[in-house]
Amino acid sequence: MMRREYAMRMRRFVLLAALGVLSSCGFHLRGTGKVEMSPVFSTLRIMVEGNQQQNDPLLVAMKNALRTQTDVQIEDTGDAPLLVLYGERSDSQVLSVSSTGKADEYLLKYEVSFRLTGKDGKEVAESQTIRVQRDHAFDRLNVLAKEREEQELRREMQRDAVQQILRRLSRITPTESHADQR
Repeated sequence: MMRREYAMRMRRFVLLAALGVLSSCGFHLRGTGKVEMSPVFSTLRIMVEGNQQQNDPLLVAMKNALRTQTDVQIEDTGDAPLLVLYGERSDSQVLSVSSTGKADEYLLKYEVSFRLTGKDGKEVAESQTIRVQRDHAFDRLNVLAKEREEQELRREMQRDAVQQILRRLSRITPTESHADQR
């Protein structure tokens, strides 16, 4: 009985020590907390090039991320800098095949580009492309579940790309001419 109690106390101590070390080094989970944006971008318009749908999954994900993780106000119209998302592509490539010659594993790829223009329509920063990829094992005996898993992986890759776009936007420092347009 004493040994079990001692083991439980040691586990608690190790857990608390690990939490203390992680919190003291500034560790935090990716995607948590606020992302600081330049005051010039306190208001943004967002669009997916070549798409007129208001419920486009990429557009919705980007707007949600901006609303929840930044202090940016999103406008549909008006005189605000414009974030343009374009070139969204999703692809897959066979990574391995079984002895019967059928695909066992795939590499899923997701790519999206973005550019940011000021109120005057001039580019604030160079266009950038985000690339995300994931491995996906395929099981011919469980096709429906694996298809759902692949769809979820693709949504996760899109969310990861949106997070990377936010981080890159937070590092953009506008030139003097764009800062004067506030």
